[in-house]
Amino acid sequence: MKITNAGIEFLEFNEFKNFAVDYDLLGSVSLSEPVVDKNGSILIKEKVAIKENILKKLEGMEGNYIPSFKLAMSKDLMRMLRMVLSKAILSRIEDRSNEFIYHLYEQNAERMASLKGIIQNSFYSKSLALSFFRILLSHKEFFNHLADFGLLSLGSVIQKQYGFKMVNRFSFLAGLCADISVSKEGLYKQSFFGSSLTSAVNLSLEIARKLNLPEEVISAINNHGSIGFEIPGVVAATVNVEDLRKHQLNLDLLAGSGMEDDASDDEEEAGEYADDTAAVTLDALKIARYIMENLKVSTEKEHVSEKLLVMFTYNAEKGLFRKDLADPMTSRFKEFDQAIKRIRTIAEIENKCKFQTSAWAYPKPKAAQILCRDKNYQCPWIVNGWDLRIISPQDPFGHIGTSLDIGTYPKCALEEELHAKIKYTES
Repeated sequence: MKITNAGIEFLEFNEFKNFAVDYDLLGSVSLSEPVVDKNGSILIKEKVAIKENILKKLEGMEGNYIPSFKLAMSKDLMRMLRMVLSKAILSRIEDRSNEFIYHLYEQNAERMASLKGIIQNSFYSKSLALSFFRILLSHKEFFNHLADFGLLSLGSVIQKQYGFKMVNRFSFLAGLCADISVSKEGLYKQSFFGSSLTSAVNLSLEIARKLNLPEEVISAINNHGSIGFEIPGVVAATVNVEDLRKHQLNLDLLAGSGMEDDASDDEEEAGEYADDTAAVTLDALKIARYIMENLKVSTEKEHVSEKLLVMFTYNAEKGLFRKDLADPMTSRFKEFDQAIKRIRTIAEIENKCKFQTSAWAYPKPKAAQILCRDKNYQCPWIVNGWDLRIISPQDPFGHIGTSLDIGTYPKCALEEELHAKIKYTES
């Protein structure tokens, strides 16, 4: 099977037959070019519905014709492609080894009922459906990565009703396409932040425009790197954009489909740019990127959801993520309520600092002390004579761009409130 710029082509009869039968396409698809024998005579005309009798005819004459079967892109073929893509993506939720995504969507029947429709309708154009069908067939592991990214982005908005135009579909598409340029040699498995993320995003943007994605989606992909996070001790991927551009999958995607897309049967994605939708889509993608990159480097697979939720909640309380997106998302993880309450209390107390970012609860996430990270000895909340000595660097535990170095730090009087409130939340 070949995914071409015009559709799907088979060079073997049995492969063509199995495809038509397995996907229940008999009577609903036709060929875009005729099947001819070796003398150039037409055996099967183009635009004639392929039925069982035609397959039997071709089977009986196998070897006497040129085995080239080019499927015309019809509504029935589009329906099949959307169904197959949706099934492959939904299987990522059902995979229990995909712990965080499984938790994010489990026991959420009121939203899951519409999830299949959201995903199927996201592949609203021939070029989009064919491109991802190509990736599914030839780059299955990479497809799973893109699917997970899309599900993380969608998962941050599907927890509540926003009422904004296309917000679910656009959030899913933004996650699905944000890493579409980095399949080469498993590059997507490496970490992306800083300049590596910027370089990868630039090429993903070119592909997104070739796929004619909505401007809200393109804007989110373009701007989500502004979150500006780093992961301590992790080296970001080295991205050579020109090498990526020459990768065969990217060459195919950048070439475009070469076909005109018919209007979708669903509500059209085109129309006036919606600011509210764009804002939510961008923040959903920022959340998805943060979670995805931390999942890549997590070594505690058994406790990955708890640690990641605590880190994520802490950063949301610090104002790095929209709380109207973050809070419904974290509420899905009921078993970690106690850990989430504790980290929210820690962030709330740190946020009372007279110098904004100096108060630092230590050690996170089960902090028992608060010190002044910036050593503001002029602050009235400094507790003199009780300096704390840190003998090893502290993992910032998700606080983007901030770490605690080895050294001596003054104690902060906010520690008393920490002791009182932590005791209260755990009682």
